Amino acid sequence: MTFIHYDEAKRAAFEAVRDWVQNDPKVERALLVSDLFGKFRLVLWGPSDSVKASKQTLQPKLEEGCGHWWTGEILLASEAGDAHKTIWDTAWNQARLHSDEPRFGTLDRHRTRTAWFADADDPLWLSPGNGPPIIVFYSFKGGLGRSTTLASFAIQRARSGERVCVIDFDLDSPGIGCVLSADDKGLTSPWGVVDYLLERAQGDVPIADYHHTCARVAGPGVIAVFPAGTLDAEYADKLARVDLEEPPSAHASGLAHFLNDIRTAMNPDWILLDARTGISELAGQLLSGLAHLHVLLGTTSEQSWQGLKLVLDRLGRDRVVKDKPQSDILLVQAMVPPTAETAHRATGAFAERARHEFTEWYYAMETDPAEDTFWDVRDLDSADAPHVPIALPYEPRLADFRDIAEIADYLCEREYAAIAERIGSHFEQEPQ
Repeated sequence: MTFIHYDEAKRAAFEAVRDWVQNDPKVERALLVSDLFGKFRLVLWGPSDSVKASKQTLQPKLEEGCGHWWTGEILLASEAGDAHKTIWDTAWNQARLHSDEPRFGTLDRHRTRTAWFADADDPLWLSPGNGPPIIVFYSFKGGLGRSTTLASFAIQRARSGERVCVIDFDLDSPGIGCVLSADDKGLTSPWGVVDYLLERAQGDVPIADYHHTCARVAGPGVIAVFPAGTLDAEYADKLARVDLEEPPSAHASGLAHFLNDIRTAMNPDWILLDARTGISELAGQLLSGLAHLHVLLGTTSEQSWQGLKLVLDRLGRDRVVKDKPQSDILLVQAMVPPTAETAHRATGAFAERARHEFTEWYYAMETDPAEDTFWDVRDLDSADAPHVPIALPYEPRLADFRDIAEIADYLCEREYAAIAERIGSHFEQEPQ
C-alpha cells in the first residue's frame, strides 16, 4: 500500500467532499473534521435518505484518498441525539467555510498554537477614541531590525512629548527591554512580562513593579518599558509556569488583562508590542486582530515570504471569509542592500512580490463601494495601501551599538521618520 502523507490525505478529503456537496443540492451542510491526531471524519446535515446515499458515494473515495488518515466515520446529524447535535452545531460555527461553497466547512483540532486558528478578534478598544493605539511589530525571521524599528517609533513619539509603553513579548529571546534600558549600563526592571502573567492570575498586581523608564532618549515625553523579565536562574522556571495556550478569545487572555491594566493605570498615548518571531503561541495571540496596526518586516527571501503569507492569511483573507474587515498592516522591507543598483533591484522585486501576495492572501475581491469596509483589489494602485512597502536600508552601525543613545538621533531621521509618519497617519482623527 502506498504511503499517504497527511497533507495529501487532507487535500484528497477536501476535494472529494467539496465536489460531492457542489453536485448534491439536497445537502444542507457538510463538515470535514480533522481531529487532534490528524484523522478525518465527516458530519452531514440534510434529508436522511439523501445523506445515507453519500456513504456509498464518498466512502470509497475517502478510503482511497486518505488511507490510514480516514476514520471511516460519516455521521448523520438527523440520526443524532440532542447532545451530539449541539456538539456538531457548535463545531460548525467554529468551522472555516469554503469561499465558493458556504454549505461546506472544515474544522481542524489542534494540540498547540491554538491562537493561530481561533476566531479572528477585534481590537480591545477603539482608537483613536477610547484608548491608545496598540501596535504590534513582527517579523517571521529574526535579525531584520524589528526591535530597532519599534525603538525608533517610541523615541520619535516620546520626543514629541507623548507617553509610550513598550512591551517585550519575545519571551523566548528577550531584547527590547535591554535595548531601551533604564541607563547606559543596561539596567532594567527586576520584574517584567513573565512575572506579570504569572502573578496576575492570583489577583490584582501593582503595574508599576513591572516596568522601568528609558529617559535618556525620550526628550520631554516618557518611554515606559516592560521587559520580558530578569534573565536569571529563575526566568525559565517562571516562563514554564505561564500558560500561553490561552482561551479561544484573546479578549479573555492574560495578554488582554495586561493591556487593559496598562491603559487604566498609565494612560499612555501608544502601546507598542515587540512580538516573537515565527509561529509561536504568543505571536498568534498578538496577530489575532486585537491590535490596531501590525508592522510587518520582511525581505526578498523566500523564507520571509512563506512566513508572511501565514500572517496575511490570518489578518486578511481569514477575516474576509468571515465578513470581517481586514486588520491594518504596514509593510516594511528590511535589510535593503546599501548600493544603489542592488537596492533598486531588491525594492522592485519586493514591491512586486508584495502586490502579488497581498492580492492572494489579504485583499478582498471588489466589494460594494458604498460600504467601504474592506481593502479590496481596487486599492492596489493606492499609494498608502497595505501592500505598498517602506524600504529600510541596511545600516552597519545598527548591528553594533553599545547604548541606544548612540543611535537615537539616527533613528529619528530619513526612512525611520517615514515609517513613524506612516504609522501616525493610521490614527489621525478626521476633522469634525
